[in-house]
Amino acid sequence: MRSNFKAGVGSEPLPLCSLSAGSLFGELDIDRHCCSAVVTRQAEFVRISQRHFVALYNKHADHLQSFIVVMQDILSEEHSIPSHLIATRSDAGFNQPLPNGDVNGMHSSTAGMSYPQEYHEGATTSFDMSAMQAELDQVPQQPFDQGSIIEFNNAISFEARIREVGAHLKHAMLTQAPHLIRERIIHKVPYTDCMVGSEMVDWLLDLSVSTGAHSPALSRFQISGMWQTLLEHNLICHVTGELQFVDKMVCYRWVDPAVGDQSWREMANGIPGRFSHNEPRLKEDVPTRDDLASAVFFLSTVGPDALFRMILKKLPHDRTPEELELVYEELLHVKALSHLSTMVKRELATVIGYEHHTHAGTVLFHQGEPGKNWYIILRGSVDVSIHGKGVVCTLQEGDDFAQFLTVDKHDFNRILRDVEANTVRLKEHGQDVLVLEKISLPRGAAIEGGLSDNNKAHCCYSVMAGLAEKMLEYVLETRVDAQEDGAELDVFLEDLVLTHIIYLPTNTLCNYLKHYYSRAPEPLSNPLGVLDDLEQRISARRRVVSFLWLWVNTLGIHYFLDPAANAFVEELYCHVLEDHRSLPGMGPILARITALRDLREEARRTLARHPAVVLECGVLSTMAPAPSPVLPSDICNQIIHLSDTTSFALPIRMDKTAMEICELVRGRLRSSHHDPLALVEVKSSGGKFVPFQRQR
Repeated sequence: MRSNFKAGVGSEPLPLCSLSAGSLFGELDIDRHCCSAVVTRQAEFVRISQRHFVALYNKHADHLQSFIVVMQDILSEEHSIPSHLIATRSDAGFNQPLPNGDVNGMHSSTAGMSYPQEYHEGATTSFDMSAMQAELDQVPQQPFDQGSIIEFNNAISFEARIREVGAHLKHAMLTQAPHLIRERIIHKVPYTDCMVGSEMVDWLLDLSVSTGAHSPALSRFQISGMWQTLLEHNLICHVTGELQFVDKMVCYRWVDPAVGDQSWREMANGIPGRFSHNEPRLKEDVPTRDDLASAVFFLSTVGPDALFRMILKKLPHDRTPEELELVYEELLHVKALSHLSTMVKRELATVIGYEHHTHAGTVLFHQGEPGKNWYIILRGSVDVSIHGKGVVCTLQEGDDFAQFLTVDKHDFNRILRDVEANTVRLKEHGQDVLVLEKISLPRGAAIEGGLSDNNKAHCCYSVMAGLAEKMLEYVLETRVDAQEDGAELDVFLEDLVLTHIIYLPTNTLCNYLKHYYSRAPEPLSNPLGVLDDLEQRISARRRVVSFLWLWVNTLGIHYFLDPAANAFVEELYCHVLEDHRSLPGMGPILARITALRDLREEARRTLARHPAVVLECGVLSTMAPAPSPVLPSDICNQIIHLSDTTSFALPIRMDKTAMEICELVRGRLRSSHHDPLALVEVKSSGGKFVPFQRQR
């Protein structure tokens, strides 16, 4: 962002100075602006209402004074603008606009040019403030909504932002790595002034690391998506016109409409890899480190969408496993597919396509035509019309017109048939009590967890639906025994442990485990079945203790915060200790439950400590119990901001709900119970989040 300030004297606007990104400017003492602020390049602003800023300034003037630019002070020779707020150029010249610059300010000023003396720093031009104020009073005041404290204003379109990002990266490559643009010979065919896809990925990856634009570091696959974004917007092009960016020895060029067919080598004055200092494009606004970091971060956010579109335009057999995984992850967020199972979504990822229609009124298909595809609306809406009736309904998802995922009709029907063939339904009294789906793809590891190849044969089904007790029984008999010590936890096991509280209360789960632990095996008519009976009893006890071990290790100390779960450890320990006296082979089971009992005693000592202050007004307190875990009884000294811009600090326990916090604030304000209070979280992006009353 860069803004020029101009004051009107006579008929000629007089440029005063130019401010760079990070400047905080406005008026304090007068109601109307005393000079004009003109944007000289595409800009993004954070706008603060005058009323709220003045209130903040009155309380924190000593902190704000060195960081603000008062527009009225610009006109006074007795005040100077802080040097760190004045926009400078790479040659350290002061960035003053041209005296005869366009009043709209759409052209960036150029450094290193000579100006008349009155436009240099330290000009002695004086102004009649009373006359200027009189002119300002004649201007009708525009209404302005000051309901919001901060308003984020971004007037740049997405396409303009892409072009700006491309210009920054192109300038950085020309100045920092010009050797990337040179003649290439691929398969004995020479290509002049080209870049290679693999080298482009290397360079952009190094740039993202050097600027610190993204943490953790981006992968080459993600970097390819960033270049694909520039390719889709015609900022780079393939030498043969292909529309997909690949991280290989494939040639690309920067697209520069202003240059046309003129080669890079001609612009370099015949010296390969070097450019003349008089090159006009190199004298444009030099992107700063922050500009490059912002450009890389912006591309990293839009790159996955470009990758998604690129992959869907490929034929199914050309999609790599990594690409299929990305498509699958995107399909997880498609509302129309939310009811489908994981396996169906993975099958769809291999055959799904993409269509984009930019004009309203485009006909997808006519009534009476044979159906070839299924359509899933990503964004936009579709009118359904019938001859003689007109539009009968509108299908929609999103706001824009119109992006579709398409699936071939035969592929979709095949997937449904395969799913039904691979579905196992367990029935009791004619009702489905457990529905399983067979896992047939290697990528099923994402469902099966980190099981070894030897054990995957025992866990080749995923649970689609079922009664809670039947799901628990399936887990105990098929998943727990397959889980190895030290291996990554099975995903379904982890999901059950983390989400059971939604459909299966802890006390009910503990009762199911106790019932499974003590249930008697079915009687056998074979007299040799005594050993089988003993093995079944020991297996049931081992599975319950192993499940409890996984449960405790997944939740950690939070497991012992539940009274029912805490008491279950001691109760199960007593059962195992009693069985150890009568059943052989209970030694390993007793050792594991004893270790769990020791963890329970250690957790009791941790939970008995005095409450500690974890956060002190948003900053980690020196009294925080780290590395010990935070407990619900710990305290956070939180700043509460009121709608009248006042604030105060309030000590709040970590386990307090939104409704309880409002009651604490009500007591502090001595407010009536009839006055409604709402707890609102205001995010840095300007968004507001209102938690539920019972949400912690």
